[in-house]
Amino acid sequence: MLTSLAIKNFSLIEDLEVSFTSGLCILTGETGSGKSILLEALSLILGQRADLSTIRKNATKCVVEATFEIANHNLSDLFKTSDLDEEPQTIIRRELSANGKSRAFVNDTPVTLDTLKTLGTALVDIHTQRQTIQLTDPAFYLKLIDAYANNSSLLRSYTSHYTIWQKRTKELSTLLERQQQSIEALDYHKFLLQELDRVSISPGCIDELEEEASALRNVTDLRTTLSEAVALGTQENMGPQDQLNTLAQLLSKISPLGNAYAALQERVLSVGIELSDILQEAQNLGEAVSDNPTRLQEVEAHVSALHHLCQKHNVQNAEGLIEKRNELRQLCDGVEQLESQITACNEEVEKASKELFGVAQKLRTQREKVCQPLANALADRSRDLGMQHVRFSMNLNTLSSPQPSGTEEAELLFSANKGIEFAVMGKVASGGELSRIMLVIKSIMAEKTQLPTLILDEIDTGVSGEMANAMGKRMHEMSRHMQVISITHLPQIAALADAHYKVYKDVVGETTQTFLTPLNEDARIEELAEMLGGKNIKESALRHAQELRNV
Repeated sequence: MLTSLAIKNFSLIEDLEVSFTSGLCILTGETGSGKSILLEALSLILGQRADLSTIRKNATKCVVEATFEIANHNLSDLFKTSDLDEEPQTIIRRELSANGKSRAFVNDTPVTLDTLKTLGTALVDIHTQRQTIQLTDPAFYLKLIDAYANNSSLLRSYTSHYTIWQKRTKELSTLLERQQQSIEALDYHKFLLQELDRVSISPGCIDELEEEASALRNVTDLRTTLSEAVALGTQENMGPQDQLNTLAQLLSKISPLGNAYAALQERVLSVGIELSDILQEAQNLGEAVSDNPTRLQEVEAHVSALHHLCQKHNVQNAEGLIEKRNELRQLCDGVEQLESQITACNEEVEKASKELFGVAQKLRTQREKVCQPLANALADRSRDLGMQHVRFSMNLNTLSSPQPSGTEEAELLFSANKGIEFAVMGKVASGGELSRIMLVIKSIMAEKTQLPTLILDEIDTGVSGEMANAMGKRMHEMSRHMQVISITHLPQIAALADAHYKVYKDVVGETTQTFLTPLNEDARIEELAEMLGGKNIKESALRHAQELRNV
């Protein structure tokens, strides 16, 4: 349970420290005195996001610290999971700096906000005024059913299987989308591939074909030039071949006289051999040249087709066309590969779906078992709060597809009066009825979850008279099993508290501050009288307050 709370430099609070007792603790105060500020500060301890605007003006740091007595609440596993040392007196501290930094500590060990939220959920449940609207939310009904049925283990199993199923389903959807896109583009890709396959393409082929085409266009010039070159090179006596032979014979006379002269002769002989090879190759090329208009037409058509394909696929050469052809072939083959991947993924989805629905059916069975007992419990406890003819009907409706919370949604129907048909609660229940029903639900869930502390922020809104007294008794009964801290404006409820605290504002110097102080018996009587009759306390109000305290 919450044993103490210390707040420094938070909103209207400069420095506040208060101790809480077990049982029913009541906080009262005028509207705007700062009761909600206390809850906002406590929510920081429970891992809520920080708002730097709540740091008190001119303060460099805001600190909220709460001490919890947890020795009898079986939280060892939670502390182990969070890698924290468990202490019977657990201290949680949250610090906010004006420069934007936020730090959290559990027993002086730094922790993340996620860890703080996890721990906070196990320590305190804060019911705010806005949460009464949850009574119209089907998701809230499922949480109520699961708490009543102790479905936490089944829910963890379902969540695990749902995550796997959702992942596999998403993978399949992605593959099917890719397949559809591939199928839509397949015909076009096949056309492009066939177009490339119809043309012979090899590395460097464009340059080779252009060279061949150039030769075929200039057959006469090639033949004449090569023939003249051979004739000039082999001209008797005056030709370079004969001249080199003569030069070699001349140098042979001096080659024995030294290596330099011998090397000179060798070089001349080598030139002669090279020239002979050149002239022979020129003669062979000249003889090979022939006029072939048909071949020229074929080569020019081939080159033209290759250039057209290069332009179409935005590449520069034959190598680019080969790369594009391979890419298109992979795309076409990929459709078949996708089919096999889809088949395998389908099997995974079917497996995950089978396992998910197996767990979902177990979860639904457990939920169905408690629907009627829960409806009866709601009715029985609501009758204690003055709703004599109230009836509830809890139904489960199957959803079209699995959801994170299950394969069904819950429906809570309500009838407050005898002979009146069931209807949706949000449409027919009054504000006072909703408040009483929420208190009943909180009492049921608190017992099932065994929370150490329950904080109720004006859960009695819309209630007065005898019904207020009945709600107070219900809170007091709940406080026998857990700590209940309630903010209220009703004196009937405040009178039943084991401990009564007053929240008030006062001007200190040039600033307004919020204070929280425990009340002794005399102060409680005075506070109750003020709640009954206003600031100007009359004798009748004091007597009424005393009567309430003696109840």
